[in-house]
Amino acid sequence: MAVGKQIGEFSLKSTSLTYSAAGSVQGNFEGTAKGEGLSGPVLGTLITVGAPGAKSGTCSWAGTSYLDNGEEVSGKGEGTWERVGTHKWRVRAVNYLSDGRTIASDGEIALATRSFTGTLYEWS
Repeated sequence: MAVGKQIGEFSLKSTSLTYSAAGSVQGNFEGTAKGEGLSGPVLGTLITVGAPGAKSGTCSWAGTSYLDNGEEVSGKGEGTWERVGTHKWRVRAVNYLSDGRTIASDGEIALATRSFTGTLYEWS
């Protein structure tokens, strides 16, 4: 499998965070996506897993894009996260969409702005 052309981008804001003693963090996000068959409001949850103090680990995503045309596309993804700067983390995942597509996402979470922004790619 390989990453193909860019098909969209997303810009989300954190609405809440829940921390566990085991080291996982659950972040709820809302915002927008723009791109091929994905444009519209997005709501979703990102769960990161790593030992307390870890600089990298695994993650999962579940969310829905409420398309401008009134349809909905839900997705679930699995991937990795890594610290890339002061209070910044890179999140990469493979996402399986309810419309049958598989896409890749590459994003960054920034604590200062409580944002999760990134790019979406074809996956083939």
